[in-house]
Amino acid sequence: MSFCSSVKSELLNLRVSGCCRQAFCYGFMLFGRAFSIKRIALQTANEEVARGYANAIFQNYKIKPEIKTGGSKKPTFVAEVISEADRLKILAQYDFGMSEELIDDSIFLRDCCFASFVRGAFLSCGNINDPEKEYRLEFNVKTETIALELQALLLREGISLKSAKNGKGLKLYTKDSAVIEDLLTFMGASKHSLEIMDTKVIKSVKNSINRARNCDSANISKTVEASIRQRRAIEFLKSVDRLESLPEELLQAAKLRLENPEATLKELVRLSSEPLTISGLNHRFQKIIEIYEEMKN
Repeated sequence: MSFCSSVKSELLNLRVSGCCRQAFCYGFMLFGRAFSIKRIALQTANEEVARGYANAIFQNYKIKPEIKTGGSKKPTFVAEVISEADRLKILAQYDFGMSEELIDDSIFLRDCCFASFVRGAFLSCGNINDPEKEYRLEFNVKTETIALELQALLLREGISLKSAKNGKGLKLYTKDSAVIEDLLTFMGASKHSLEIMDTKVIKSVKNSINRARNCDSANISKTVEASIRQRRAIEFLKSVDRLESLPEELLQAAKLRLENPEATLKELVRLSSEPLTISGLNHRFQKIIEIYEEMKN
């Protein structure tokens, strides 16, 4: 499964509260292949997304879209509301003024409703790259008007996306990892937001060690792996409320690592408020890892 598919799977498995269901469904439909009296449909290469789209419409309107599969080498899935009467029933729920190419923000009863709307929009037209390769998240919006409205609404939430022409539509995107983390958290994909943070830490540790010591790749990997093992042990002890009950010297070492996840042992020794040697600090981390492994086993 690709990173993007994994993010969308996390979003689809989130529970949508009652006040947010219509906003979620609206975002899903509005940013799909078509949303008008002539056609309401979504086209995607992700079967789970197509079924999520159909389920959202059924839960809100008791209308069951038809799902068709096409293509041979790369299958595509089209979920579509076939009946014109059903399309009219759906469209009647929204206030478009003079155009169906406007966002009806009257359905955002609470802040959580807008977050659900953005989640639906991302599921329909969003894409995110694997952070191991490149930081990039984007919405490929079919009409410029809707894209600019979404851009403005997100900016009010402190999420700034750039824009670029994409045929008749507009692409909203960011290459800023912090903005990607904020947007994923806003939509509810906190697991993948944390995964990007971890990826950044690993990359930063590798770069820091490379600059500071000019080590070969094998030594860098060993140091990075040690840092990851230390953080994993400390985070586990913290999650089971065991961290604060550690002996004082181990607790201080753990806090030092949490506060400086990218630092080498040499840098941590310099940052410590008490006299420490590199070997002494490393010994403390080894004790923390031993406690973690005993608890896990």
